Amino acid sequence: MKNIRIPAFAAAACVLVACGSEPKQYTGVIEEASMNTVAVKSLTEERTIVFSTADADMSDANGLLIGNIATVYYKGELRGTTPATKVSTDPAYAKAVGEWTMPDPLAPDSLEMGIRLSVEGEAESIRMATLRYTAWELQGETDRIVLTGESEGSGGTMRFTQTAVLGTNAEGRETLSIEGTEIVLTKRTQ
Repeated sequence: MKNIRIPAFAAAACVLVACGSEPKQYTGVIEEASMNTVAVKSLTEERTIVFSTADADMSDANGLLIGNIATVYYKGELRGTTPATKVSTDPAYAKAVGEWTMPDPLAPDSLEMGIRLSVEGEAESIRMATLRYTAWELQGETDRIVLTGESEGSGGTMRFTQTAVLGTNAEGRETLSIEGTEIVLTKRTQ
């Protein structure tokens, strides 16, 4: 076998290239998304970075919904539109978006009531005049979300916060269970 000698500067260049190829991470909230870019606002500072997703691994992106937390992997420096190598988001966010209903206790055979959860953390009640949901967000624990709103009672309006858990029932339908209550909503299918 031949003894091959690599010049010192070439060896140093190989080391620098190898060290510079480690992907870095940027985590924040998705502010905008298009077919080939995603704008992510930092969780810790007032900074938004636009990433090109044209050549990125999007297998864990879960639809790039506005308001979801995203971790973007990239190489090099953050400037202009930075090429992403991979984008991943919390799948619970995409799972939570939609309409969650249950039979209305006053007309269980014909009417439904519940909650509509939209992107950007918006929520609204479905056929519930005195319990108005206004917002939602991921709690930070797997498949848990926080719901906020206002309850209208005889004593006036009171703000409330509830924790809900995403799950699946025995029939395989997605469920949203409000902790501390017996309320279990099922996701409407389109």
